[in-house]
Amino acid sequence: MDTENLRSFLEVAEHGSFTVAASRLNLAQSTVSARIRGLEEQLGRRLFVRDRDGVTLTPAGRQFLPHASSITRTWEQSRQDIAVPDGYESLLRFTAPAYLWDRVTSPWIAWMRAQRPNVALRLEGSFPDLAIDQLAEGLLDICILYLPRPHPGIVYETLAVDQVVLVQHSAQPGPWTQNYILMDWGLEFRIEHDRAFAGMVQPAISAGLVFIGLQHVLSQKAAAYLPLSAVSGYIENGEMKRIEDAPVFQRPIYLAYPSNPASSDVLDVALTGLRTLTRDWTGDQGFAEGDRSFSMTGQA
Repeated sequence: MDTENLRSFLEVAEHGSFTVAASRLNLAQSTVSARIRGLEEQLGRRLFVRDRDGVTLTPAGRQFLPHASSITRTWEQSRQDIAVPDGYESLLRFTAPAYLWDRVTSPWIAWMRAQRPNVALRLEGSFPDLAIDQLAEGLLDICILYLPRPHPGIVYETLAVDQVVLVQHSAQPGPWTQNYILMDWGLEFRIEHDRAFAGMVQPAISAGLVFIGLQHVLSQKAAAYLPLSAVSGYIENGEMKRIEDAPVFQRPIYLAYPSNPASSDVLDVALTGLRTLTRDWTGDQGFAEGDRSFSMTGQA
């Protein structure tokens, strides 16, 4: 069975539209329709019904949906598993926020090359929610993130605690409140933020990713609450400055990894490296929290 046909089926099922599915897959609508027809011929059943509200699954389509999803995930995992470069014994897949490259990711790569030169590394870019799903499906091995999401089989461990500080571009005209992007660091932060700045007008722009907030402050000469580990260099070179009388928030950084990894020895070495490299975070760089870990067993 052609997995591309399955991908087309899943897109149409999710969005209820051949047009939207074609756009997301960067294909002509006729190609998506042909793929669905081919899949229906293979299965001997109609999968979709067109009506005035769009496209809906038939009973057979609804029954086939979880199988199609499982097949595509299995295929993707198989493709990833066999993609070990020649000359290496295994592959470790890792994702972390881009702003942690200098502080964590780059030194960790050097650690792994020294400790396990026979292990190839794949550095992925992924949104946190997607990364957790990829961990659960075996498509990632380690993820660094801020907001853990309960998922069976995933262990979360506090790696370090970052200070989140209010900064503004040094060239920002006027007070920082006039061009402020609200960063969404979770419910606890929003409550404390609203308490600290009760009279503030709701900012017109908000974001949930450090990279977006950082780039907005730099390009728009704005202000935002950002992790000190991401902005300390800009403060040192004078491009940004801290609002000294503003509250400082503590934000844990988590490691996430499978509770039953396929290669526990390689994972143990990788995790040891990350813990070692963040152990000395002190003062302005945050501080390590020891070896607290917990397994999320709730529903995703």
